[in-house]
Amino acid sequence: MLKTLRIRHLAIIEDLSVTFDAGLNVLTGETGAGKSILVDALGLAAGERADSSLIRDGAERAIVEAVFELSPGCTARDAARDRGIDLEDGTIVVRREVATSGTGRVFVNGSPSTVAVLRDLGEHLVELHGQHEQHGLLSAARHGELLDDFGGHDEELRDVRARHVEVVSARERLVAILDQASDREARIERLRGIVREIDAVGPRPGELDELQRDRAILRNAGATAQLLEEAVAMLYEGDPTAATLAAGAARRCASLAEIDPSLGEIHRRVDAARVDLEDAGAALRDYRDRTDFDPARLEDIEARRAAIERLMLRYGPDEQGALDRREEAARELRGIEDLEGSAARAREAVAAAEAAYLAAASRLGSARASAAGRLEPRVERELAVLALPKARFEVDLKPSRGEEIERDGERVALHPRGVESVEFLLSANPGEPARPLHKVASGGELARIMLSLHVVLERAGGGRVVVFDEVDAGVSGAVADAVGARLAALADRRQVLCVTHLPQVAAHAERHYHVSKHVVGRRTTVGIASLSGEERVGELARMLGGRRVTAAATRNAAELIAAAEARRA
Repeated sequence: MLKTLRIRHLAIIEDLSVTFDAGLNVLTGETGAGKSILVDALGLAAGERADSSLIRDGAERAIVEAVFELSPGCTARDAARDRGIDLEDGTIVVRREVATSGTGRVFVNGSPSTVAVLRDLGEHLVELHGQHEQHGLLSAARHGELLDDFGGHDEELRDVRARHVEVVSARERLVAILDQASDREARIERLRGIVREIDAVGPRPGELDELQRDRAILRNAGATAQLLEEAVAMLYEGDPTAATLAAGAARRCASLAEIDPSLGEIHRRVDAARVDLEDAGAALRDYRDRTDFDPARLEDIEARRAAIERLMLRYGPDEQGALDRREEAARELRGIEDLEGSAARAREAVAAAEAAYLAAASRLGSARASAAGRLEPRVERELAVLALPKARFEVDLKPSRGEEIERDGERVALHPRGVESVEFLLSANPGEPARPLHKVASGGELARIMLSLHVVLERAGGGRVVVFDEVDAGVSGAVADAVGARLAALADRRQVLCVTHLPQVAAHAERHYHVSKHVVGRRTTVGIASLSGEERVGELARMLGGRRVTAAATRNAAELIAAAEARRA
């Protein structure tokens, strides 16, 4: 919902700020007072193309600021999040600057942005229906979404999207297998080479660390052997050995402990040391006997170490990484060697996925045809009430374009929204063929057509503020009252802004704003005032009677407002 709009230095507006509410907001005023400038300013806030000629004479830039309050679940919330826009308080604040130099600036929630981002976001914030430009419902790209929304095809659409993902995934798997087949022999040879190379070395996890230790020992073989001989002789094989001396000391300590029991702890410590010395001597002897100090082994260790390091450099950070790469290559090799079977299974998967997609798309197509049959007469009834009694509305379902899939010998589109596209067509006059909406109606007719669609398509808009600029062009009397009533009905579900010259339309407003221009210091500027009570009755009387407001016009204005309020109640 649009909360506030501030405009500075745009056309004849010097500085104007207005606050809007939910429901139907109507803007009235003399021709040329600046009502449509407010609509143009809102278009700038929604990302429409800027024209520097609109900048007020004497100013360097025009500035438009708009504050939008987003309702839960509206599409603008998702669009903002997708673009990284912070929505902590559920509000979007847009600032658009248009400069005389041709360069402008855009800010969204205080952060610099681009016109392209603002335009994408604006499609979810504002829907303009004016005399010269039409947006939103005129876009054929949205017609399928609107028809599905009208028909309640959520389940069918989810099914089609899911089946579409399965088809794309199955096709990608088949392509990957066929790509493998294109260089099958070369790939098999490469994989076999990996397996052979790693098997030829046959590394063990942790082996390189062992080799590094053995390498250090052998590079110091002489000193290591001599130290071992001396240590073993001292501890275990000499005469006397440290263990023998410790045993003698232990016996003497035992005798001392018999004389003085307080020396018992010392005896136990000496005896334990004797045991440790014997164990350490035996361990060193065993290490000496099993260790090969042959210097020729050093060459074997260096060669083995280099081979393992080459594998690690190519296939992994350590021995286990190389072994894992070997298993991966072996698995892929087994898969490629069964490539024909894999390709056959992948083709079967593609066929099954395509059949499921076509079945889901057929169900969606049938639902769309049924919804179109219900939508067409409802729109035509609304058009008849709005002074287009001979208009014929059609929903055109035709094949979509894009990636294709075969159905009953024909190629149809493979699309996440189904195999057909949707476009709304209209014949405004008998005998004329139905054509796209923007090609068959004048500005005023088109605005009424858009109003009819909005009224019938109850959920259309996704939270957007809907703006009608002179939707009443070319109508009067009962038709104008019908237009006002439908605007009010639409405003029960959407915030609506409407620029009008007809009191029958303005009478249905929940908020009435009067736009006027006046001269201040030899400069023309625009003001806006919210009307209520007698002021509002007076404005409708002016619209009814012209410059001279009569008592009859005043009574008529009051009756129009009372009738509209009664209908709304």
